[in-house]
Amino acid sequence: MSQPVAEVIVLGAGIAGLTAARLLHEAGHRVRVVSRELGDASRVPEPLLNPVRGKRGSVAPEAEEALEALWGFYPRFAPVRRGILRPVPRPEREAWRARLEGRSIPHRWLEEGLYLQSAGWLESTPLLHRLAEGLDIVWAGVERFEGNTLWLEDGRSLTGEVLVYAGGASGAHLAGLGGRFTPGSVLITREHFKQARSYGVYVAGHSLGGSYLPHRERYSPHQIQPQEVEWLLSGAEQLLGYRPEWRSSWSSVRYRLDGDYLKEIPGGYAITGFGSAAYFYAPLYARRLLARL
Repeated sequence: MSQPVAEVIVLGAGIAGLTAARLLHEAGHRVRVVSRELGDASRVPEPLLNPVRGKRGSVAPEAEEALEALWGFYPRFAPVRRGILRPVPRPEREAWRARLEGRSIPHRWLEEGLYLQSAGWLESTPLLHRLAEGLDIVWAGVERFEGNTLWLEDGRSLTGEVLVYAGGASGAHLAGLGGRFTPGSVLITREHFKQARSYGVYVAGHSLGGSYLPHRERYSPHQIQPQEVEWLLSGAEQLLGYRPEWRSSWSSVRYRLDGDYLKEIPGGYAITGFGSAAYFYAPLYARRLLARL
C-alpha cells in the first residue's frame, strides 16, 4: 500500500535533482530523493559553466540570470574555478563581439581570444556528494510513475504531495516528454589543465571533452568509439597545438528539451532536458521551481 512519505518527491539524483532537492530542503520542505544512482550523466568529470557556447559564439538564453544563480549556489558546496578562454580565430571575432554587445556578461578580448571571467568549471563528483549529504534519499530504480506516486522496481510505491521529475536521458521514457538524446565522451588526460579552454572541444582539469555525434530519438547507452577518440584528439591539437596523453574515458548521453526546462506535469513538475548545459542552468531553474512551490 502506498503511503505519503514526503511533501516533495524528487525523481533523479543528477545535478538538476540534487540542486532542486537541496534548495527545497533548505527552504523547509520535506523532500525525498529517489534514484538508482548518484549522478548518472551528471558525473561528467569537469563540466563547464559556459554562457557563450559553440563555435559560433551563441550567447546562452538567460545567461546573466544563470550566472548569478550558479555563483550564488555552487561555491557553498565545492570549489569553482573561474574563467574560460575561447581562442576564437581572428576572422570570426567581429561576429562574436556583435553577439555579446548589450549583454551583461563580463568578458575581455586577449591576444589569444575571448576570456570569460564569470564563466568557469568544477569537479562534478565532490559537488554531487556534498549536495546529497543530509538529504533523504531512496536508492532504487523506478518502474513507472503516475501523478505523484512512484512504483519502484522492488515492488514498493511512494507517494508525495508533489512529484518533481528530474531524471535525465536514461529515465526520460518514464515522463514521456519527448526530446533528443545526444551521446558524448570525455578523455581523462594525464595533464591537468588549470585554465579551461573551449573551441570545438574543451579542456579543463583532467578532461578533454566534446561531442560531434548526431542526436537520437531514443535513449541507448553510449560507449566511446575509436573514431570519437580521434575526433577529440584532433580537436585538442587545434585547441592546444598538441595531442595530450590520456589514460581513460567517460561516456554518457545528454537529454535535451530545447529550452522548456521547467514544466508542469500531472502530479507536479519536470525540471530536465538541459543537455550539456545542466550545470549552467540547474541553480536558476531550481530557484524557479522553489518559487512555484
